[in-house]
Amino acid sequence: MGGWLGGLLAGAVHEVGGGEAVTGFAVRLMALAGEAPIVWIGDRLDLYPPGLMQSAIDPARLILAEAKDEIDRLAALEIALRGGMHGVVVARAVSRLAARKLALAARCGGGLGLVLRAGAASDSAAFAARWRIEAARSGPGRQGGTRWRAELIYARGRNPGVFLIEAGGHESSSALVLVSEFQRSGDGRRQFGDGPGGRVAGGGAVAA
Repeated sequence: MGGWLGGLLAGAVHEVGGGEAVTGFAVRLMALAGEAPIVWIGDRLDLYPPGLMQSAIDPARLILAEAKDEIDRLAALEIALRGGMHGVVVARAVSRLAARKLALAARCGGGLGLVLRAGAASDSAAFAARWRIEAARSGPGRQGGTRWRAELIYARGRNPGVFLIEAGGHESSSALVLVSEFQRSGDGRRQFGDGPGGRVAGGGAVAA
């Protein structure tokens, strides 16, 4: 799975920064991952597992864990990834050493890791990709899905870019649809293109 997802790889950890829109975007990304259990770690969790079914996540796959100390949260994610699970952690700051340890754990276990941050994006190259997410106006009509403005700040082997992404309209679908793309080419020139049919179907491991 490649293209606009910017090389969102299983067996790696990705940083997703932004405001309240980050959680919904992360849920959709996890719905695209494989069938392994998903560990979601935060200092205060308000996820509603039955509601996750609208994003095609089986609540039985979800393990919720709370830890006030950020070091404990990162350690829990490392254990989950090393054990072959997918994992999400809410963190305010991640040191370069911690990012490298998470990356190694994901590489060993083969799962998808997401680090959700409310602050500024880090500069660690240990993350396979770094995203900045904002809510966008919903699509036209009553069937318009939730939309996000997704800025790809960094990804190995890809140019940075800005993407308008929409959740699949059907409540049982985990698909994400590329609505439009704005990115810079390797020589710095701006490029823009629409993405009808740029659909990413869920149900498989996330890969490039």
